[in-house]
Amino acid sequence: MKVFQIGFNKCGTKSLRDWFIQNGYNSVHWDNYKWDNHFTKNQSNDLPLCDGADDVVFWSDIGFVQRQFQIFAEQYPTSKFIYNIRNVDEWLDSRDRQYKKHPQAFTDNFGFTIDNQLDRMDYWKSEWFYHKKVIDEYFVGKKSKRLLTFNIGEDSPQKIVDFLTELDFGDMNFPWRNKG
Repeated sequence: MKVFQIGFNKCGTKSLRDWFIQNGYNSVHWDNYKWDNHFTKNQSNDLPLCDGADDVVFWSDIGFVQRQFQIFAEQYPTSKFIYNIRNVDEWLDSRDRQYKKHPQAFTDNFGFTIDNQLDRMDYWKSEWFYHKKVIDEYFVGKKSKRLLTFNIGEDSPQKIVDFLTELDFGDMNFPWRNKG
């Protein structure tokens, strides 16, 4: 089984990854574009996107997955998706604080906002709502059973356990990382 996290960073992506690892599931997180590059290469070579990483169960904070989750859904028909969210204003604040600490980390993805004199916060907020709309429009009918919206600030890990009945979670101690 494959589980793909498709919400934004600063919404518990590392906590989710760590929790899956705690429960014995091979899980990966962003890793400085390693996985984006892996998927791009596989796509260019007409290979299944997860080819070469068959043992990975949970994928977290990977832009390629977030932007192209529909391809993963089609290639892996038994896969499931966790749309991790939090209060949008808290998310904007957290992301802005991260940006101010590491502006270079955002330049690759958001440099056009600077080049075009766009307000970074307005752009991020519109991106948040657009992404939600794309997810809501894709996961309809039978597909809706493959999506869990998990509010990192309100929901307990039991919600994930109830959603992923194919997996066994014995450790319910959720590792809250990078809270803020």
